[in-house]
Amino acid sequence: MKRLDLKKLDLKSLSLKRPDTPDLVLTAGSVSLILVCLFLLGAPALRNLQDRARASAVQGNAATVQLAAETYAFRNQGCYPEDPLDLVEYLPGEVAPQNPYTGQALLFKNQPGDLTYRSPSRGHDYIIEAWGSGERGCSERILVLKGQRDNR
Repeated sequence: MKRLDLKKLDLKSLSLKRPDTPDLVLTAGSVSLILVCLFLLGAPALRNLQDRARASAVQGNAATVQLAAETYAFRNQGCYPEDPLDLVEYLPGEVAPQNPYTGQALLFKNQPGDLTYRSPSRGHDYIIEAWGSGERGCSERILVLKGQRDNR
């Protein structure tokens, strides 16, 4: 096997030639075109993933409020609260969950990322509705949770 003698190696003959300006422009244009295509294809998929994550967070908030309503009923002879603000002391940290669309505490209004709570029979039942963002940013109901007093 032949060994390579580094002393005899001519490094000047291995130097790379400086690229021409048209070659650089063509390469930069090709890279830019590839990046634009990736962005155009990836942006809708990213938005879809964000929307699904927000909807899941709203549904989790609804389940948390439902647990607070059931805890309230357990401690109040089976009666559910008529006002959603009565549930706050039964929520984790005694604060309303965060709206994933606004980052603010829930307002219990019909808007994207929020919940509505009502007790149609004045303490014998409840309805929790979770609201997501529909077409053009309008509110769209994504989940309804119901509970009612056991009359045994």
